[in-house]
Amino acid sequence: MTSSTTISRRCLLAAIAATAVLGAGSNAFAQGKQVKVMTFGSTWERVLKPLAPAFKQETGIEIVPIIQNSSAEGLAKLQASRQSPGVDVWFTGEAIAMRAATDKELFVPLPKDKLPNLGKLIPGASNDMFVAYWYFPTGIVYRPDLVPGGKVTAWSDIFQPAFKNAIALPAPTVYPGRTILIASLLNGGSIDNVKPGIEFLGKMRDHVAMFNSSDTNARRALARGEIMAMIGSPSAVKELADQNIAVAMVSPKPTPLIFEGMMMVKNGNEDAAATFINRSLAADWQKHMTDIYNLGPVNKEVAPAEALVKVLPTPENAVTFDEAKINQRLGEWTEEFNKAIAK
Repeated sequence: MTSSTTISRRCLLAAIAATAVLGAGSNAFAQGKQVKVMTFGSTWERVLKPLAPAFKQETGIEIVPIIQNSSAEGLAKLQASRQSPGVDVWFTGEAIAMRAATDKELFVPLPKDKLPNLGKLIPGASNDMFVAYWYFPTGIVYRPDLVPGGKVTAWSDIFQPAFKNAIALPAPTVYPGRTILIASLLNGGSIDNVKPGIEFLGKMRDHVAMFNSSDTNARRALARGEIMAMIGSPSAVKELADQNIAVAMVSPKPTPLIFEGMMMVKNGNEDAAATFINRSLAADWQKHMTDIYNLGPVNKEVAPAEALVKVLPTPENAVTFDEAKINQRLGEWTEEFNKAIAK
């Protein structure tokens, strides 16, 4: 009896110990769940980082940021490490997403059964491989306290002598191809004939302070007063205004509209990725984004921030482009652009 009791007690203690170990392991696993998100620096700092603690408390999943300067740079890094990408969700523009979607070994279709918030989005905001987080115009962001006369009204303004060495234009990989396309439309070209735009940018290379490969770099230069104006989005206006810096934006003809959003990477963590993406599309996260980042919400239940409404282009000034053509031709355009500004 004593022996039996002792054995039973030993078994019980062993079972308790095993349960404790399993419990600890389970907690450790829960605490160790992560979703690795490759995104832009300003997106992490202003949009996702403030939401990360509540997301972890709600889901048990920690958001781990991996910063990219541009979608093109991010795609190159993912493709170079495709055997072990180390990324679950990738932020990108719609044009680059179309190119990436053909890489079936690296990206996976969106699991629509795990993304109920897809049903709440505005038309055109998602497809089988990509879902937008926001939309925005790319116009002229400027410092009224620095520009002549305190106001910019047209694209031609920033190419006047008074703006020499005081503007930043995105390199072709940032806002894919939009600098080239804007310059082309202004100089009699089109998406099918970008030669006039590239030639114009080549002639203006000494006028431009920087062809920025990162939107963050241009914003910082504008904040420091190193430039007077940049091609940018309403989120730049919000970021600088929050620093009590005088800033304004105008969306003259032609002002491109862009969708940016997310794709799922084949990294063995698709459930956590789906949880993150679905949460990103919820009304409260979308409202946070438009209020903080000043970009357009894709959830149709959420109204754009008042500050965004003020800088959206009028219908006659807004332009959209064939993303398939941009995707197909961006590499060639970039080569020609680099040659033009190197002359």
